[in-house]
Amino acid sequence: MGRVLLLLLSVVFTSSSITNAFLFDKKGLFLVPSVAFRDRSSASQWTLYNQGWHYEENPVKALLMEKSLELIVQKDLDRNRVKMFTAEGKEKKDVCIDGLTRSMCTKTDNEGRIKNPFTMTNEEIELLRQPGGNGGKVTFQASIPKKNIKTQGEVYLCDDEGVTFISDIDDTIKITEVTSSTQTLINTFSGDFKAVPGMAEIYRHWAGQYNATFAYLTASPDQLYPFLREFFDREQFPSGSAHMRHFTWFDVNFISFFMSSNYIKKKTETLEMFLQNTRNRRFILLGDIFQKDSDIYASVYANYPDRIAKIFIRKYANDVDGQQRLETIFKDIPREKWATFETGADLPRSIF
Repeated sequence: MGRVLLLLLSVVFTSSSITNAFLFDKKGLFLVPSVAFRDRSSASQWTLYNQGWHYEENPVKALLMEKSLELIVQKDLDRNRVKMFTAEGKEKKDVCIDGLTRSMCTKTDNEGRIKNPFTMTNEEIELLRQPGGNGGKVTFQASIPKKNIKTQGEVYLCDDEGVTFISDIDDTIKITEVTSSTQTLINTFSGDFKAVPGMAEIYRHWAGQYNATFAYLTASPDQLYPFLREFFDREQFPSGSAHMRHFTWFDVNFISFFMSSNYIKKKTETLEMFLQNTRNRRFILLGDIFQKDSDIYASVYANYPDRIAKIFIRKYANDVDGQQRLETIFKDIPREKWATFETGADLPRSIF
């Protein structure tokens, strides 16, 4: 099954040269909620980390991929999700933030991505600030000049003081079953995403109790974000920034991308971004045992033991081998600073 899967997906992703879907192409733009920190060079400014993608759909390639995947999983898939992975980025295009007193634009990179940090003054932040979480957030409209392409952006303000929960998504709050390639495909491309029981409720409780900000850190590709947002809204998870990788044509196929270990570097860099850009903020880290979250969190804790208040790792209650593995990975972390859970009901109502 694994070899057939790799072969079919490779055929789909190398088929772009045999068809010209120009007449059917559709351009789009989405922004992934991001985060802002105080600018260390000036107390009157914030540094905002914008992230998003300007793309052009290819319906023919999407249909090929959809039918190939359906042969593998023997299940109907959601074409709207599939087509995001066969779209191509629009490179070197202007993307501008509307509604400010000055022009603020950036260009997409060679993959169509929007990822240049930019600065705003306190006054500009106040023009766009909305309530929500510790410090609130700014919302804005971004558009492609001279095109009828617009979207909403959100940036969550992460100040020096306060509490932030940084949570993995797949198999921590959303059932993905990343240890099975077939189940990963089904749970990614078919039907509604399913939440781990009780996680949304405990997250909402913590958000209210600690006036906390939330950040969602995942190995998933950002092409899934529009559908993850539907999941967050439906299950009523606290809103927050999302930090994801991006699937490109240089990746062999979706499964190889999803299962690759380069997410370890990405997750570590994102955690360090939060820690290095704040001074006294405390962090609670939540992940799962099914990938490398525990290893990543242990490594980060070693460098910032006073800033990491607690680590929670999801595993099955009867997984004795997994528990022993965690005892080894966390051997240098005080036992009271980490715990395991299977559902939200296993997590404490009070952290501190």
